[in-house]
Amino acid sequence: MVLPASEDEVEFAAMVVAPPAADKTAAAESVGIIMGAVTIRLEGGASAERIATIVPALTGPA
Repeated sequence: MVLPASEDEVEFAAMVVAPPAADKTAAAESVGIIMGAVTIRLEGGASAERIATIVPALTGPA
């Protein structure tokens, strides 16, 4: 937050501090990765990094 330069020696700005809002996108119960006849199910909270490490393994060596 950037405030303009104060003309007075002391100036206060009101600020409300609150905990982060709950993520509006509800996590799915599970995530399914399907490649041909293979289906891998991960828990809904699996991170994008985790999924990104699994997908290349399904496609085989480059």
